[in-house]
Amino acid sequence: MSIRVEIVSSEDDLSEVARLRYEIYVEVMGKEVRGVDHDRRVVTDALDSISRNFVVRKKERVLGALRVTYAEDLAVLPGEFAEHEEVFALQPFLDGAPGRICFTSRLMISPELRGSTSLWRLLSEAFRIAINDGVRFDFCMSPPGMAQLYAQLGYRRYRSNILYQSLGYDIPMVQVVRDADHLESCGSPFVKLVRQSVGGQRCKEVEWFLDTYKEALQTYDLQSLDRGQGFEETAHLALEGTGENIFSGLSREDLDHLCEHAYPLRFEKGDHIIRREERREEMFLVEEGSVAVELGVPGLKPIVLGRGQVFGEVSLLTATGRTADVIATENGRILALTRKTLIRLMKKKPELMSTLLFNLSRILAGRFVEINDALNRQNNHG
Repeated sequence: MSIRVEIVSSEDDLSEVARLRYEIYVEVMGKEVRGVDHDRRVVTDALDSISRNFVVRKKERVLGALRVTYAEDLAVLPGEFAEHEEVFALQPFLDGAPGRICFTSRLMISPELRGSTSLWRLLSEAFRIAINDGVRFDFCMSPPGMAQLYAQLGYRRYRSNILYQSLGYDIPMVQVVRDADHLESCGSPFVKLVRQSVGGQRCKEVEWFLDTYKEALQTYDLQSLDRGQGFEETAHLALEGTGENIFSGLSREDLDHLCEHAYPLRFEKGDHIIRREERREEMFLVEEGSVAVELGVPGLKPIVLGRGQVFGEVSLLTATGRTADVIATENGRILALTRKTLIRLMKKKPELMSTLLFNLSRILAGRFVEINDALNRQNNHG
């Protein structure tokens, strides 16, 4: 039977969506999210009843979901509205931006459908309805591992990253729905629909956004920058050092492939980039600045990592919970590499990946020895 996308609102359908969320968030990702009910095995919240809930169905089973909440509907929940206003820094949009605002959340696809066109069909249907409803700005909260997907759709970073609810270190992003030029530049599948909607005109809200957020985009929207030179400089700096080195044995071509598949993020001093025990599958490379790795062992000092060094490699390799907290000690930049990206590279560039994984194993072994020695010294002096 064919796959179809539709909007659902019945109690039975929303219950099925809530069960899918539990399966993905809790059973697959191992998260303890807000709104979880372990007895009923569901994840719900107050926005479900006021939002448009899109689903992907296959043989009458819900195997994908996406929620779109309009700002005017969210206003009936003052607490939720205030939270969204804060985390997305909405005030300038509420004061000066023309057009409707919506929020995209709870995007998920069952493992059964991954690799199919279901995700794109789900997103495209939600976008089509939003633009027909007069939406001009759509906001979402993206984990680092999903930011590249959202950027390809046309979303931009316009403010600092945050530690969001119980989901971890996330990236507020906005899509200026009718910015056809930007959608075309990033290869968004939505560009044809927007071109048909606006013709050749430059929309007022696009001009407003580019003027109001010019400096913010230069600061946070790093995807549009030329990453090659900065990445190469980071690699050479690491190669010249005497400590751990993820780039050892990699050619210039290998570095280009890694740079192409890495996603740049800017962080600020005090950002809690990784929380111990959270389950995510990204590894990060410090491109600028430094971070402190805190293992949570009394008496054990944080490990400070700088340019060319990596963190998050244990979860990337094992798909288990994070083993430490990682907090930014100054402003800087990191590059995110996801587990899925590395799996794809294993097929396309096996020699590159064998070298990279060997380097990672050496880094892990070296850190294990250092931590073990530090614990032994602590015990001997205890």
